[in-house]
Amino acid sequence: MRILTSAQMKEAERRADAAGLSYRQMMENAGAAAARFIESRETLPGREVLILTGSGNNGGDGYVAARLLAEAGAQVRLVLVDGEPRTGDSRANRALALERGIPEIPLEALTDSGFSGKVAVDALYGTGFHGALRSRARQAVRWLNASGARVYALDLPSGLQADSGESDPDSVRAHVTIAFDSLKPAHRMEAASLLCGEVVCVDIGIPEECHPGEDAGEENALL
Repeated sequence: MRILTSAQMKEAERRADAAGLSYRQMMENAGAAAARFIESRETLPGREVLILTGSGNNGGDGYVAARLLAEAGAQVRLVLVDGEPRTGDSRANRALALERGIPEIPLEALTDSGFSGKVAVDALYGTGFHGALRSRARQAVRWLNASGARVYALDLPSGLQADSGESDPDSVRAHVTIAFDSLKPAHRMEAASLLCGEVVCVDIGIPEECHPGEDAGEENALL
């Protein structure tokens, strides 16, 4: 199984973009793969699904998944935990989700609504997370962990650092973590297992030759 550090994953994405697979398409592929996996595990028609999004590309993956889960019959709602998206691809996918009629609800509304037995998607932070959760993210994650929802984390549970496995005390405790393209070091660390839950890896279309380890002199990332 391939394991890539956050830097190696960025390099794989850069190479894929240079080879003709755009970052926008990789985001679409990631969100679509996550949605397909969730659909394979859950009965979606009429099912309430809450998607917590960050302002970066992990949030963009969440907007793609939101659109496709809604098309599969789920009653999807979005919570923009860190405000509006900062990247162009994420903004475009938020716009598509809104065009689809998916509602956005304020973070504060979560304090008054139970979610036990329902589905939630953690699309706050991915491989770029370092340090501590911001205050609004901490509020959202505390609610999520106490909600009783079945939680699917996109790439990594928010609050967990991809390379070191260090985590914020309030990190998301996922039932399933859907890793994109490759596992990250934290996915294999025992200390992170309680946060990741079951770990599955899905293909997002990056060609094999774009991964680090293919060039001479480069550390092989296949473990």
